[in-house]
Amino acid sequence: MWSVVKKELRILQGQKVLAFLILVTILRKTLFNRVRDMNAYSSVDANSSIAIFATIIMGVIVFQNWRKIRKEMRMCDTFIYYYVFAGISVCWAGFNFLPIIGYKAVEVIVSFVATLIIMKNLRDNASRFIFVIMSFTICNVIYLIMVLKTGQGHDNAFPLLAITEFLLIIGAVKFGLTNWKHMRHHLFVCSATIILGTSSASWISLIIGLFFFFSITKRGVNIFAAVLAAGFFYGIWSFFEEDVIKIVFGNKTKEMIESGSGREALWMAYLRGWLESPLVGHGFIVGEKGAVAAKYIAFATNTAHNMMISVLINTGLVGMAFWIAFLYKQCIICWRYSLKHNQYALICIPAIIAMFVNANSFPVIGSEWSPISNPIYALLIFVFVYIPFSQRVGINEKCLTK
Repeated sequence: MWSVVKKELRILQGQKVLAFLILVTILRKTLFNRVRDMNAYSSVDANSSIAIFATIIMGVIVFQNWRKIRKEMRMCDTFIYYYVFAGISVCWAGFNFLPIIGYKAVEVIVSFVATLIIMKNLRDNASRFIFVIMSFTICNVIYLIMVLKTGQGHDNAFPLLAITEFLLIIGAVKFGLTNWKHMRHHLFVCSATIILGTSSASWISLIIGLFFFFSITKRGVNIFAAVLAAGFFYGIWSFFEEDVIKIVFGNKTKEMIESGSGREALWMAYLRGWLESPLVGHGFIVGEKGAVAAKYIAFATNTAHNMMISVLINTGLVGMAFWIAFLYKQCIICWRYSLKHNQYALICIPAIIAMFVNANSFPVIGSEWSPISNPIYALLIFVFVYIPFSQRVGINEKCLTK
């Protein structure tokens, strides 16, 4: 196993500085995280200054490589446009929020582009796909360390990474890009994260992803396979309904299940807050983490627990238009190239679907930069840029560890 890990890490030769800076920002928001309320969000201490310093260095590297990645940037335009608009939202949120809105929007864009630079400099699509898997695994390992440190496993964010990685791995094996032997360490880490995370939304999203996984063959989405998959899942539900409910929902009551563990009331509060400024929202981050929803519900949190509602409360209908364009482009790329029997597109479809479904329980994208965002950025970049690239150059390659 260690020889496989060393071979995987070897693909980052020449990209160690950017990879280290990204890892620093992830660690700052996980193992070394310090919870703040909104009033202290713009304060700078030793903890936050590390992230700011790392972002500045990444920004310099991004600026130096700007001309080399312009083509790839254009292919990722819809995602970047949204966060540019999110940064502009300081104009109506109030310039007193500039340290929050401005920095966070820049942090997202810089982290995204830094990930793009790393992937561009990797030698082939096989290496890039392995980099995506590695990114997921590293974050999930950090989660497992946090579980050992705190003794608390339940989480809404890391299981989302785990189910996405799980679907990518079994898809890569299914379509012959790698084998179980070379993926077993990744599979162990993501499986442990799914089980320990005890996130009902992630279990549901995984089941949806598995339905599409079984519905896809090398020729694309197959109606007959979809019918068989539906019959299989229906059979599992019919014979093992109580066991499935216990696995997916744990010890939650019927009322908790029906209300999404209180999310329904929370979503309604945020939607009522959005209606106060429906066109452009209340400002990136400050709309979601401010006191808007607290007017309508007693237990408002600092997250809407829903990707689409986060976009609405922060940037309104205009921001939603940018976001839908981004989602549409992701889906259309995967669908278009799946019809051309592109293996990477076929692998990514179930993972992308499960990820976006799960994001409507916890907004790992569509909101501020999250410690688990970089693996998602890597996957999005792979879809935006390197699925079309693999089709164009006619590569039908095996993964690095094959």
